[in-house]
Amino acid sequence: MLVIELRFPAGRYHANPWGRNVNEGEVEWPPSPYRLARALIDVWKRRRPEWSTERMSPILKALGRPPVFCLPEANSAHTRSYLNSNQKDPFAQQLIFDAFVTLDRQAKVSFGFDCDLSPESVQDLDALLKELNFFGRSESWVKAGVSPDTAEPTWNCTPYSDGSTGGTVRVACLLSEADYNDNPMKPESTDWMDAICLTTRELLKAGWSSPPALSWVDYQRPSHSFGVLLKPEPAPLRSKFRYAKYALHATVLPRIQETVSVAERVRAFLMGIHKKVQGDDPSKVSQVFSGKTADGRPLKGHRHAFFLPTDEDGDGRIDHLTVNATEPFSATELQAIDRLRSVWQSRGRPDIDLVLVSLSAEMPKLSSRKWVSATPFVTARHHRKGRGTYEEWLAGEIIRECGFHGLPEPVRIDWISHTQTTKKPVRWIEFVRRRKDKSALRGHGCILTFEQPVEGPFVLGSACHFGLGLFEPHT
Repeated sequence: MLVIELRFPAGRYHANPWGRNVNEGEVEWPPSPYRLARALIDVWKRRRPEWSTERMSPILKALGRPPVFCLPEANSAHTRSYLNSNQKDPFAQQLIFDAFVTLDRQAKVSFGFDCDLSPESVQDLDALLKELNFFGRSESWVKAGVSPDTAEPTWNCTPYSDGSTGGTVRVACLLSEADYNDNPMKPESTDWMDAICLTTRELLKAGWSSPPALSWVDYQRPSHSFGVLLKPEPAPLRSKFRYAKYALHATVLPRIQETVSVAERVRAFLMGIHKKVQGDDPSKVSQVFSGKTADGRPLKGHRHAFFLPTDEDGDGRIDHLTVNATEPFSATELQAIDRLRSVWQSRGRPDIDLVLVSLSAEMPKLSSRKWVSATPFVTARHHRKGRGTYEEWLAGEIIRECGFHGLPEPVRIDWISHTQTTKKPVRWIEFVRRRKDKSALRGHGCILTFEQPVEGPFVLGSACHFGLGLFEPHT
């Protein structure tokens, strides 16, 4: 027996019985084989157009028999929405019911077809099923495939027969090719395969009240199909994403000298948004954003996020900003990242719009032996007598910071007096080199040469979580 499995990762199956209006509030359960056949044809035409009709025909013929089902525990639900009715009056709205089936996210809906398919056709069918993104309406995300298990599930929804117990439901099945050809009322010049593909417009134009390749079959469905109260599954605490990138837009973008100020402002906005997401509870503000524990102690080991403004076109103005964390963001942190839209600028300049352009598990990496300062490197420690010359001490601070960030010791450090990553050089003294309520720090720039290529970009030194000490590949 051929067994097809469907899983609905969102825990919802949105579909109305064939021929029923959405506002009737009826749900299709079990999912109809006729819908499955049309979905496979859609995938074939769009994703595998090079496949011939002869290659696809055995698959559809296998589905042309009423299957048996294994239905998991489920329930029915609906939402009500008032939607615009395309009239000038904005208050002229129509009440819309969206009925759907709720089920466990890991539950499987199994179809069992009594047929013999060649191994090649089974592989083709599995490939088509894996291309399905949704089944029914677009909200019904689906993962589908041919069952790899040799043991058959327990079939609890089967075609009606005398003496069957439980509730009866009509299911839209695919009419077999033989029965279609024997039908004297079938459309002229339309073969079985074309009949499955007929659109609603074509059916109405031909005067058909029901698709000619559709067969209604009475099924015996478990009487408790919709009597189960499902316990909501908690959302995952953490995502896989730990890197978010924004593009900055404004009539006047901030200068790279304001790197620290822009980074601090974005951090403050994200903390405020996250606080609202958490019900305005300040004790639940993300430690990844704040850099502090619930009792106000600073996090150690660079476990909080880096806010890194960058100038990617070299014009001396910040045009992108990345938020990068060592661990994946939580679901609520991602909500805050998604809701960040703009931040203000000082001295009456226009607000900066932030557009989230990338969200990924890893920060894109570049590899190079030579890296150059894009923003000044600063250190919170002070030079003292007995630590060698100032330049020797500063080189030791660079080496010390490389060790903190998992980088090898550079074989050469060349000091530079201004940026080399911008079209117009900017001296390090021109940068904002202190955070709010902190004393100003001396800034330096250099070119680091390593024995072997290392990955980056990377940041070193004090205030590195706010964009200072950023190194980019030296060309």
